[in-house]
Amino acid sequence: MNTSLDSTEAVDLLSHLTGQKLSQRYLTPPVIFLASLVTVLLGVMFVDGTVADSEKQRLLATLYRFSTPDSDVRRLTHLMIKGVKENQLYKKSDNLLTLTAPLTESQRILLIGFGYEMSAADGEMDSREKNIWIF
Repeated sequence: MNTSLDSTEAVDLLSHLTGQKLSQRYLTPPVIFLASLVTVLLGVMFVDGTVADSEKQRLLATLYRFSTPDSDVRRLTHLMIKGVKENQLYKKSDNLLTLTAPLTESQRILLIGFGYEMSAADGEMDSREKNIWIF
């Protein structure tokens, strides 16, 4: 993963989303992937205008695969969820592209897989959920 691409912009974006003053050292590959994943999953959840309980459960189940309870990563995940929701980052393609630019092709494919898993969580895949992929 090449984290040098737009790193200053990514640090500023992640700082804004989390409400924390982050530095370049926090811009690790797992944090970048996690921020991208939160953004993609929330985008899929909200794109059809309806959020089912099964989607909320799928969101947390997917994200919790990457952290343990009471960990800093879990707390950061919740800050990211809040920030992405409040800023509707999933509607801002430039910001999503900033987050996903340093990801490898394999990581992008993984994001797509998790996104499709989320889109099927409520038992039906809305046409808007199929057309969300921009990276």
